Amino acid sequence: MSRSWIRTGTALCAIFAFAVALSLPGGGGYQRVLEFAPLIAVAPDEDQATVTTGPACTTPAPVIRSAFIHCYRPADIYAAYHVDAVHQAGITGAGQTIVIVDSYGSPTALQDLQFFSSTFGLPQPDLTIIHPDGTPPFNNSVHGAQVNWAFETSLDLQWAHAIAPDAKIVLIATVPAETEGVQGFPNMLKGEEIATDNYPGSPISQSFAATEQSFHGAGDPQVERFDKVYQQAAANGMTVFGSSGDTGTANVDKQMRVFPFPTVNWPSSDPLVTSAGGTWLQFGWLWQPKVQASTYFACLEAGTPVNTCRASYLNFVPGGRTEAVWKEDWDLIATGGGRSVLFATPAFQSGISQSILQGSRGIPDLAWNAAVNGGVLVFTSFPGVRVGWHTVGGTSASSPQLAALIALANQMRAQAGKGPVGHLNPRLYQLPASDFTDIVPLTFGTGAGVTTLNSNAEYGTGIPGMPTTAGWDLTTGFGSPKAHDFVLDLTLQP
Repeated sequence: MSRSWIRTGTALCAIFAFAVALSLPGGGGYQRVLEFAPLIAVAPDEDQATVTTGPACTTPAPVIRSAFIHCYRPADIYAAYHVDAVHQAGITGAGQTIVIVDSYGSPTALQDLQFFSSTFGLPQPDLTIIHPDGTPPFNNSVHGAQVNWAFETSLDLQWAHAIAPDAKIVLIATVPAETEGVQGFPNMLKGEEIATDNYPGSPISQSFAATEQSFHGAGDPQVERFDKVYQQAAANGMTVFGSSGDTGTANVDKQMRVFPFPTVNWPSSDPLVTSAGGTWLQFGWLWQPKVQASTYFACLEAGTPVNTCRASYLNFVPGGRTEAVWKEDWDLIATGGGRSVLFATPAFQSGISQSILQGSRGIPDLAWNAAVNGGVLVFTSFPGVRVGWHTVGGTSASSPQLAALIALANQMRAQAGKGPVGHLNPRLYQLPASDFTDIVPLTFGTGAGVTTLNSNAEYGTGIPGMPTTAGWDLTTGFGSPKAHDFVLDLTLQP
């Protein structure tokens, strides 16, 4: 079961996932089954008549503008993360495959990816779509589930392709069994098994999550089933990514209640999975709030037009490149991160201070832009939402782009006569700090709006966040990769 809601004047939705109990036909009592939801956030549409001169975002045709919410095209991300230098060296993912595992997929996945590619001058995609249980009819009334997953699928495909434009992409879109609610655990497991059995050496992107407290412990049968698949993936030279979450440390139980203490999400917390956290990339502009978040929400509650409220809180000025921890209080979202209760500190994290980890697996391992104000452009034409461009964020944006970065490294390693990166985490923790942009506390704004971003606490929940510090931390891991150095140093490793 998923939870989603629209907040007045904010971005689309915060979506959570958790385990539930279902009564099975024919006796046998209750069996817990896991239901997943995508970790995606979509910027709201604006009344185009209210968007005056100098908008923050103007999309390609069909043109949509936003007064205060910024958007990025592939060229922006290339420049901000030094991906352009990798491409200029002839490393574009040729000969590699990226596997995306989602539920449902999108009925317009291929045509939307082709439109995205044509618009931005990318090679036409080589896309294989696998529906292990048959192609489902598209129904945009099932609690919004298929629409949410269609957004997720579109984001994953388009931005994996943007980072590694010559790589093949395989979408494995599972169909939930109808007795298992909106998203079914067994079919998602089947999709993962198909990926590991058929695409050795490939990176896998997973942009779904469940709060760890959904399980009985590390020995929970559902955790063990997936862990066996991840073990096989590592044995097959595959790199597995998982999104760390979009609600900071404030995750929910099966009754939709926020746990009253900090929590993290699985499968991102599994040591065999590389946890992808979120940053807030401000590229070509700089956030300069004039009021606090509390004043912004009071403005909305008073019935003031949305963009009037945003004019003060989402105020911006021209800038260069700034990257902070992802914590957008205006949208009640933040990067997931913290200490696992399912997994102890793995060997590859032995160099991280136990004052931070306290005997636990710490996540995320690294991060990438996940902001909504500063999200990536995604084109969609499936039913249920406006046809056209949308600005999309969430740690769902981090995972497929990082997976594509590994496809670039795998191409370079193949040219050097080496095997694929495989299980990334042991390699990741051996890379020099210079391969990353370290995310540290940053202060923005003027006057009454001065705001310091220094944790992943989700605004308004009261749940403490993890601190953002110099060096490795529980909000952004090592920080965001500098693509050229990152790919090169992974290639130089044995």
